[in-house]
Parts: sequence; C-alpha cells; structure tokens
Amino acid sequence: MALVYDAFTAICCRLDIAPSVADLEAVRSGAYRISTVDINQAFELPTRSDVLAWIRAAEYKSRTRHGRPQMKGGTIYWGKHSQRWALKAYSKGEEIEVPKHRLREALLDTPLAKWANNKLRLELRLKSKELEKLGIETAADLTPVRARQLYGEYVGRLDMKEQIALSTEEHLKLPQRLRGTYALWRCGEDLRSTLPKATYFRHRKAFLEYGIDIALRQESLDRSNVVPLIRILQAEPASIPEWAFAQRLVHRSARSPRVAASA
Repeated sequence: MALVYDAFTAICCRLDIAPSVADLEAVRSGAYRISTVDINQAFELPTRSDVLAWIRAAEYKSRTRHGRPQMKGGTIYWGKHSQRWALKAYSKGEEIEVPKHRLREALLDTPLAKWANNKLRLELRLKSKELEKLGIETAADLTPVRARQLYGEYVGRLDMKEQIALSTEEHLKLPQRLRGTYALWRCGEDLRSTLPKATYFRHRKAFLEYGIDIALRQESLDRSNVVPLIRILQAEPASIPEWAFAQRLVHRSARSPRVAASA
C-alpha cells in the first residue's frame, strides 16, 4: 500500500491535482477496491540452465486442479485461462533480454542483470471471483502476512513429486531447444510416451549427432545431481540484495514482506 500511496501522490503532483484529506487517507489505509492481484517470488538456482531445465521438466511433470500446464514462449502456465486463479513460471534472466521487457538504459550499469540471471520467477494471479471467495475486497484486506499465506497455499497446489536433474557440462553444450528433453531423459523418463511423436523423432535425430540415443532409456542416474521439483520451491526464496535498496531500485516497503504483491 505504501507504494500505491507514493505513486498516487506523485501522479497528483505531476498533474497538479490537489486530492482531499479524505482521499489521501483512503489511499494510505488501502480503502480502495482491487479486482486482480499478482503475488510473486523469485527462487535462486545454481545457473540459468537449471532454471530452464526446471521449467521444461515442469511442463511434463507437474499439474494442478486445472490439469497439465501450458507452455508459451519460455513461460509455463497453470490455469492460464482460469477465471479465478493461475500460476506461471519463467526465467527472469531471459525475460529481461526480451525487447518488450529489456532493462532501461539507466539500469544497465547496475548489478540487476547479473542478479536475475539464475532466478526462477513464480507468480500467482488471483482474479476477482477468487478474491471475492477469499473475502478480499480492498487492498487493506490483503496484508503482507495474508499475501504470504495465500502464495504458499496456492503454490502448494502444484503437484510436483517428480525429480529433475540439474545441469551437467554435457547439458550446457547442447542447443537450448534440446536441454529440456535431455534433462527428462537423464531422469529416466520414457520420452516415447512423453514427447509428441514428431518431436521425439526430431530430437532423437539431433541427439544422435552428440552421441546420445534417447531411445535407450536411462536406468542408472547419478542421484547426487537430482532433486525433486518441489524442493526448489520449498527452499529459501531469493532475497532482495542490499544494493537494490541503496540504488533505489526497489521501493522501501519491500524491506518487510518476503513476497511482493501488486494489485
């Protein structure tokens, strides 16, 4: 709410609008309606390759009550078209390299790009029908504690009992389009039943050029390099670095909540 209040007063000042005391107090106290809320958290993995492998594996090895997820571009969605709630995950490092989300020139000399490189971003979106069911009508109803509680509850609905192999040197040498398939194969996945037929044969031909036959299912795997998908989301989330506050890249109100919420 502090961010909304500061934005409100800045806009009023820029447009030479004089809000009433009552209006200022309403914004300050969160007495305004909200119809959609995004709650997000970044999770730190060893490398960006691990982030991308996680996303690719989650495409085949996860589900919610919405069913299997959908992949669009580099983003994976659970409940993409739901009128109530949805989750999505993507590589923050990749996102800021896309023209639409590219860092502004003023941010290029900051450590932001390096920090984002190995971050998995997982976002929860609560829409009006779900907010109504939860009894959340105004911003004041969504306290930082409530936001954290809801985030944990909805992320907990992800069924992620399967496992994923983290990056290997061999993995890193592969073209980006093959890395997810390689991660699944190393986990012992039967790719004939997992991948679409055309994709399976196209990928098999490509892997043979690297001396890898994905038709031979992996039975023995170095378990030291394998972790359950859900363990990553149960680990300590990535914290906001101190330099981000020092360089005023993050609003001061973010010092308290561990999960950022935006309406």
